[in-house]
Parts: sequence; C-alpha cells; structure tokens
Amino acid sequence: MEVNLFTFPFDTIRQQKRMRLLTKIIEKGLARLLGKACIFIFILFILDFSIGSLLRYLYFKQSSGLLYRTTYSLDSTTAQFLIFGSSTANHHYDPSIFEDRMNMSVYNTGRDANTIFYNYAVFQSILKRYTPKIAILDFNVGELKVFPQDYDRISSLLPYYNSHPELHPIIQLKNRFEKYKLLSKIYPFNSLVFTILIGATDFNKSRDYINDKNGFVPLTRVWKSKIRTYSTEKNYKLDSTKIKLLQSFIQQCKSADIHLYICISPIFKKFTSKDVSADIVQKIALKYEVPLYNFSNDTMFWNHPEYFADIIHLNSVGAKVYSDQVVDKIIEQEKSDLMKTIKKPIN
Repeated sequence: MEVNLFTFPFDTIRQQKRMRLLTKIIEKGLARLLGKACIFIFILFILDFSIGSLLRYLYFKQSSGLLYRTTYSLDSTTAQFLIFGSSTANHHYDPSIFEDRMNMSVYNTGRDANTIFYNYAVFQSILKRYTPKIAILDFNVGELKVFPQDYDRISSLLPYYNSHPELHPIIQLKNRFEKYKLLSKIYPFNSLVFTILIGATDFNKSRDYINDKNGFVPLTRVWKSKIRTYSTEKNYKLDSTKIKLLQSFIQQCKSADIHLYICISPIFKKFTSKDVSADIVQKIALKYEVPLYNFSNDTMFWNHPEYFADIIHLNSVGAKVYSDQVVDKIIEQEKSDLMKTIKKPIN
C-alpha cells in the first residue's frame, strides 16, 4: 500500500487540534458543573443554617410542654428532690404529695418513651449545676433488654449537643457518625419539627395533657377492663451499656451523697414469672445498698382498675395513691438511716 508522505503530518496535526478543542470543551463543562455544585452547596448551607436557626429559636422559645420540660430539667431545676424515668415516672409521681409530706422542693424530670440513656444524660447536666438531696429512679419491666429503638430515642437530646458537652458520650451512642451529622443545623430538630411548630402556637397552651406541675403530667382516663396474665419473655438479650449506665448512675449518687431510691411502678398486668431486668436491677441495688421498691405486682393496685389510665400507666387518682405509698417507704427508710447514723460509734 502506498503512503502519502505529504498528507500524513497534516492529518496528525488536525487530530491534535481536535483533541485540544475537545479537552477545552470538557474543561469548561467541568468548570461550569463545579461552579453549579458550589452554588448548590452554598444554597444548601444557607438553607440549613437559616431553617436550623429558626427551629432552634422556636424550640428554646417553648414555655410549656414536653420540650420545655426537658430544657428545664437540664438547665433550670434546683429542686432538692428529683424524679427520673420514662412515662411511668412522668405520670406516676405527683410532686405535690412529696412536697407536702417531706417539706422539700420536688421536680419530675420523667419523659415519655425514654430509658436510662435519657435519665443518665439529664442527671449529668444536673450534677454540673448542683447536687440534689434525694432522687427516685423509676425502672420499667424489660428496661435492660437490647432494643435498637431505645438508641433512636436518644434523638430527644440532640438539640442540646452544642451547649452541653457532658451529653456527648450518651448522644454518640446513637450512631458513630452522629457528631458529623450534627454539623447540620437542621438535623438536631428533624424528628421534632411538628412538636416544635405546635409548641410555638397558642394551641399548645390549650392542650390538657401538657399542663403539668413541676414536671408531673396527670392522666385522666380510667381503665375499665379486667386484669390479664401475660407470658414473661425469658432469657432475652441484655444491653450491657444500659447496665453500665445504671451502675454509674447509682455510683454517682453514692459519691455525691444523694439518697437514691429505685422504684418499679404498678402496672395492670400479671406475668407468669419474674422479669429478667427486674431481677438484674434488684441484684445491683443489693450490691450498692440502694433501696428498691417493686410495686409491679402489688395486689392493692391490681384490685383497683380505676387507678389506671391503661395497663401501663396510673391515672391522676392512682398517681396520688402511689405517690403516698412511695413517700411512706422513703420516710421510713430515711428515719432508719438516721437512727443508724446516731447509733454509729464514734472512733
């Protein structure tokens, strides 16, 4: 085949020009794309900052309700007597009963659908500010069970991440990437938007169920069904992190000379055998010499369904009866401890 030596170099030059032109087009396209990406990221940043700042303002503007009670527990309460726990704490312990009979200021820090993660975190923030004299930790049947949703519920503490470094160890239990997610201003309020918006309106103040006194939220419903027996879940997997936090909570109370009482609230259901978590907490309480009162199988409450709002929660009438019984136990224990101190020989 005959090769034209005069045309070959020119073809090569034309190909090189085409490649340079194509390269420039690609470079311009990439530069344009990168520019648009930067603008998009900037807009996202502005939106995240603006919306997040608005949600933060509305969140901390709350003057009543669930979110306000958490903020008050973390930042403001100076009560001598504190109550910790979940919904069974929030609805079962009437501070007015404790105040009248023990002549102490009382605040109920309980929050629905939360566990030892929340209680421990709130306790850490309170200890940074002051030391209460007495505390109740309300404990639920099955509380030490491995339950992934309990870690999701740590999100109730996210709005306080930046202002409360003592909460970081608990919040980071939720997810190992949590500290990176929290670079977003919106993220801490993702699951709370509806609650925040409702709480910022006058409608919030008209809702009966957010009316509380010193953190206590009474329930008015009356349970009308007969008590039933449920099969006990045996040998479920225990959450070692929950157990460690429970022990740490107790140890810190002992170190700070806070008189701690662990209580298992009345429930309107029977079980075929003892709960594993209840057995564990009883052993831990015995180890650290902390009084534990188990009302979960108290027949006095079983005989009065009118004391309950549902099978888990007491109503306002039941809460008053229960609070009186708890105060009886505490007064008896406090007198016993005082007598031991008086009789203790001086070295």
